[in-house]
Amino acid sequence: MERLMALELAERARQQGVLPMPGVPSLPMAEHVVEAVRRAAGQVLPRQTRGRPELRGVLADHLREAFGLAVDPERELLVTHGAQHGMSVALRALVSPGDEILVPAPTYFFDGMVRMAGARPVYLPSRAADGWATDLDALRAAVTPETRAILLCNPANPTGYTPAAGELAAILSLAAEHGLLVLSDESYARYVHSGAGYTPLQTLREHWPELVTVTSLSKNYAFTPWRVGYVHAPAPLLERVHRAFEWDAITVGDVPQAAACAVVSGPQEWLDEVYATFPRRRDLLCSALETAGLPVVRPAAGIFAFPDFSRLGVRGRELEDLLLQYGIPGIAGDAFHGEGTHARLLYGGTEPDLAEAGRRLVTLVHERGQ
Repeated sequence: MERLMALELAERARQQGVLPMPGVPSLPMAEHVVEAVRRAAGQVLPRQTRGRPELRGVLADHLREAFGLAVDPERELLVTHGAQHGMSVALRALVSPGDEILVPAPTYFFDGMVRMAGARPVYLPSRAADGWATDLDALRAAVTPETRAILLCNPANPTGYTPAAGELAAILSLAAEHGLLVLSDESYARYVHSGAGYTPLQTLREHWPELVTVTSLSKNYAFTPWRVGYVHAPAPLLERVHRAFEWDAITVGDVPQAAACAVVSGPQEWLDEVYATFPRRRDLLCSALETAGLPVVRPAAGIFAFPDFSRLGVRGRELEDLLLQYGIPGIAGDAFHGEGTHARLLYGGTEPDLAEAGRRLVTLVHERGQ
């Protein structure tokens, strides 16, 4: 059913002339996940507001096996309705009205979450010339007596920039110097294609323990319909996030958690096959952009590129509308608190659709370029 829905949506977009470029894999669940759902649907289980112990145990095992992290599943993990929900609850639990939050940009749509917590985001621009790396000098200069936290996206959406361990350690040293909380959305851990690789912030806890990370199963396990993610933090911080979560949602449903337990602990080949295709899809899109004369920093991670469309002479919503006239979906950079002359393009489509996107980009620049 899920596959049919995805195909129907893709066909509808194609009929309207817009190339379908999904931002996450759209896959039917593997049979072992479906079987876990069948079993859970027939059970009555006690509420566990931190999440099912089985799922937290599986997540702790994964973090240990994949990254060498020693995690206390009872005291350091909280299951949430996705990473966005986890970040929103964490911000409301840990920051206060009037606090400033330093946010390297361009970045994901954190603005509403920060403002709902009563805090004020302070965006610090990075540059394509630096590969979209965080400007550490600007970060240090931006600290004021009102600064409470630094908010990261690792790997970064929309640029695909993936900070190395040394850069993250430098950020943590700065946070330690000023007593700042560090929050990190680490939803694209499975999407790293090249470069130094993904470094979980929690592996650097010895530099500074005031860390909260959120992770999305939607992104990393093709799990979007189930809305499951988790918060990982030292026990004193997680206790505060947990108290806020109980007032926010009480718990995550048992059936989605059973599915999550199965998808994380079970065979991964059905997912690995799809994720292994993303480097080639990235290269197809980036090569097409370069052929069209549109500068782009080839992303180390993610399912998106962030090219410069300055030569078209439009920005923001005008740029988005122009791209759509050629059937190319994109979000302008000012939506990410970056330059409006850039736009995030996804490369989750098929190789034929990516090839067609390349042809359309060449046509667009030929007809509209300056």
